[in-house]
Amino acid sequence: MHGSRQAAWRRPWREAALRLIALTVTLESTRVAAEPRADSPEPNWPCHQILVGRLSLAAVWSGPSIEGLDWRNDQAVADIVARLAARRTPLDDAERAIEDFAQSQGAGKTKKLVSVFAGLFETLNDERTQVIEGLLRFGAKQKELAEKIRAENALPREGPGKESPQASRQDGETVAGNLEWDLRVFDERHQSLTYVCETPALIEQRLFALARVIQRSLE
Repeated sequence: MHGSRQAAWRRPWREAALRLIALTVTLESTRVAAEPRADSPEPNWPCHQILVGRLSLAAVWSGPSIEGLDWRNDQAVADIVARLAARRTPLDDAERAIEDFAQSQGAGKTKKLVSVFAGLFETLNDERTQVIEGLLRFGAKQKELAEKIRAENALPREGPGKESPQASRQDGETVAGNLEWDLRVFDERHQSLTYVCETPALIEQRLFALARVIQRSLE
């Protein structure tokens, strides 16, 4: 009996806390939706970083032209591209692999290295684009969830109408439970966002670093 009275006493405080959290979430999501970044062409972009689409070749490469190079048909080039592009390969190891590959190519070094860069540019640019597309889908889902939270947060404030007090209390508990779950999902997604938002820049930095080593090895 004492436990049930305690639970009844805590319920209003729990619901008030949920409403406060939900209000904070929905106000923030509304602000972001109403004031999209002026430098972002995509309203669903969820990151603080400026959205840059596909990378420009001129921004990362000043070496020979890569136009028309069919790097996939050269197995040695395709193999090292796959190794260099994989983020599980430490950057130091990747840089050494480029230097070792250059030393092993003899007179054909320049063409091979340019083909390696062509493969890296295409592979990492495509990977980066896929991450960005995933982030845009994520941003759209977070907006949808914020709208759902906003609607759930409004429900307990509506009058009970013709429902019995018991039915009204049960409905309120269901709404509170749904709201608590959706807030948890929203928060967990938001916490994972920081790392994922950094991924396009990390891919870009990797491409820059490897391009410099390739160009240095051309000399």
